[in-house]
Amino acid sequence: MELEELEPSKLIGPQQDVETVESWAERNGLSCGTARAWAYKGVIPTIKLGKRRMLNSALLRSWLLEQGWTA
Repeated sequence: MELEELEPSKLIGPQQDVETVESWAERNGLSCGTARAWAYKGVIPTIKLGKRRMLNSALLRSWLLEQGWTA
């Protein structure tokens, strides 16, 4: 699956601004392995909090909107 295949309507809505990569993957129908690979390659914005890699959903939504994605 490519980043372009994500469903924008699932990315925009009530959610936490920072969530685990695994929970984001599950919510968007991706395998955890794919999401982790994207995180480590910098395809999706993440930060490391302790031992966990967290996805910054607010930053991702902002970037997608700048690219012209709509819900």
